[in-house]
Amino acid sequence: MDVMEQHEEEIANDIKCGGLTISVIGLGRMGLPLACLFADVGAKVIGVDINKKIVDLINNGKSPISGEGLEPLIEKYSKNGRLSATDKANDAASKSDVIAIVVPTLIDEETDPDYTAVEKACKEIGLGLKKGSLVIFQSTVGPGETEELVKTTLEKTSGLKAGKDFGLAYSPIRATAGRVLKDLQNYPRIVAGLDDRSLKTTKAVLGTIAKEIKCVSNIKTAEAEKLFENVYRDVNIALVNELAIFCEKIGIDFKEVKEVANTQPYSHLHDAGVGVGGHCIPVNPYFLVEKADNVGVKVDLVKIARKINDYMPKYTVKVVIKALRDHGKSLRRAKIAIFGISYKSNVGEARNSPTQHIIELLKKKGIETVVYDPYFTKKELMDLGYAAAEKPERAAENADCILITVAHEEFKRINFKDLARMMKKPAVIIDGCRVLSPSDIEKQGLLYYGIGYGGK
Repeated sequence: MDVMEQHEEEIANDIKCGGLTISVIGLGRMGLPLACLFADVGAKVIGVDINKKIVDLINNGKSPISGEGLEPLIEKYSKNGRLSATDKANDAASKSDVIAIVVPTLIDEETDPDYTAVEKACKEIGLGLKKGSLVIFQSTVGPGETEELVKTTLEKTSGLKAGKDFGLAYSPIRATAGRVLKDLQNYPRIVAGLDDRSLKTTKAVLGTIAKEIKCVSNIKTAEAEKLFENVYRDVNIALVNELAIFCEKIGIDFKEVKEVANTQPYSHLHDAGVGVGGHCIPVNPYFLVEKADNVGVKVDLVKIARKINDYMPKYTVKVVIKALRDHGKSLRRAKIAIFGISYKSNVGEARNSPTQHIIELLKKKGIETVVYDPYFTKKELMDLGYAAAEKPERAAENADCILITVAHEEFKRINFKDLARMMKKPAVIIDGCRVLSPSDIEKQGLLYYGIGYGGK
């Protein structure tokens, strides 16, 4: 019996006993954990990725992604045949009852949405799509794209009709790098279907791995929900970044203001920092901007927030230059130790990291940089194109300044007294994410500067 004809209880039981095959298209930081969770509850899973290296690693029981706890699951289920990988989406679709699409969505140089990967995946899937199967689209897109792009492409390529010959639903991934497995299970899963049967079937499928399912009335609502989550964070971060710069100028500490302001239950100020990175927040707002422009709605706050957060690497460099000049240091002979290349704390992921832009700007000023990040090996950092050190002590040798750009927990535990001995005096610490105590740093004979710190 086709999955679209089964009762919800039958679907859940068939998944748990291996009676249904699920394909996951896109084995990145979100797709691969999703595939592992389905395998873990009993489904036969086919993972699909255009990167042959990723496919080979998974088929050999290895994880291409570190820091997510995936290796034991991949090793276990690749050995017992519950999880396999291929680079042929059409073949996987032809063998699957459920197809989950989790491919990347990007922006181009003009900040226009780039859905090339989605369209390509849908064309490939359509060539193998069979009657009675369910497609669950999970990539982040502007409201309307599931029906305008995904549905249209699948129907055109397959010759089948969505809602009649196959089911179609949308359910955005809600997870954070470093804890994707937990988030996919514990965050409420938002689900919308093209029709009632698609909705109920998707609810049954995702209910095998998620603790809570929240159904919404239509697909555009679910698409907008994911964008609104990330826009909220982007706007809040932009707000605090502006407030932090203001605090610097009038000689007060934004961090102190934020902590007391947030004792009021309706105040939820985020942390200020050197910029916003990752594959979601710097990108997703532009999906909303495009749709708003198309329907003649102004979303000026969204656009301004992006400009503010994109400006923060440049502002951070201004702080570096001021700190060096305040203490008589020449820019062209300066050396800066950069602590942190990840786009967020406590993960080894550098995608769209604002630190990358900071380093580029510093180099244009003739400033030498060396990078240390506990979540990357020295070789990994060098492969990314950076001069690197394997330990904080080596990075600090003969440095005029240490710039902390990521709030890794390890940075809070570093003995800066030891580092101070290795640096050129007067030595400066610039705390871009406010992980250190200014008074503690100054006790070590170091000069403290921080984003939002006006205590000079």
